[in-house]
Amino acid sequence: MRNANLIVVMLGIAGLALAAALAWRWQRLALLADTRTVADTRGRAALDGLRTLAVAMAAGVLAGVLVPGLGGRLVMRILGSTSHDAQGERTAANEVVGTITSDGTIAVVVFVGVLGGVIAALAFVVVRRWLPTTAGPAGWVAGVLLLGTIGVSDAMSPDNKDFAILRPTWLAVTLVVALALLFGVTFTGLAARLDAGMPMLTARPSSIASHSALIIYLIPFLLVGAVVYVALRALLLGRLTAILASARVQRVGRVIVGIATLVATASSFRAIDDIMSA
Repeated sequence: MRNANLIVVMLGIAGLALAAALAWRWQRLALLADTRTVADTRGRAALDGLRTLAVAMAAGVLAGVLVPGLGGRLVMRILGSTSHDAQGERTAANEVVGTITSDGTIAVVVFVGVLGGVIAALAFVVVRRWLPTTAGPAGWVAGVLLLGTIGVSDAMSPDNKDFAILRPTWLAVTLVVALALLFGVTFTGLAARLDAGMPMLTARPSSIASHSALIIYLIPFLLVGAVVYVALRALLLGRLTAILASARVQRVGRVIVGIATLVATASSFRAIDDIMSA
């Protein structure tokens, strides 16, 4: 048990430190690299779709494993050690407070880290053109949106029974908020770096190393989802991209994201107030 706790703490600290370093290093990168060409054939449209999704999902999975995965497990360990009266009780995820298991750690990394990262990546592909153009500010917006939507309906929900047993409550809330924001800036930093470093795909890539993000498709269920997305990109042949890139749609999209960010911020503060007042 003691060794398991030590390993979780070390992995969690290392994961969060690496995430923070990556986010800080790449915060000033352009969110979307200016390397795109017009997809004038279905083949090129498919390759562009394959690249776009690979960049987003690779960034999402990496950030997910580092922050809500390893970092989330560290948070559980911290709150387990500070919640003396809750030792032995079960959390909303049916975990025993104060007990660390390898199965529990793997479950958090896979179902919270990897799957959460994939969901964030899919959302990013839809709204990326409407986010701030620099990775750092875009990450803060992404973190706020995540916290005010998925966050307040799950980890930071006032109905989450964990807040009734974990102490101190202010620490639990602070750590959840910090994880959401760190995930946001880490994800966008990684996405910006991968996008800048990955050339446009061709039928015969000149460098396998420069297209390393494509390794994400070795995960079977991601490959299946990618087939659908790539097929749609090929069928539409750039028409949807042209519409989304138009000035009018850009303005409307940014207004929508701005309003959504304000709503998410208000929703988060309301959830925090409800939790602290309970």
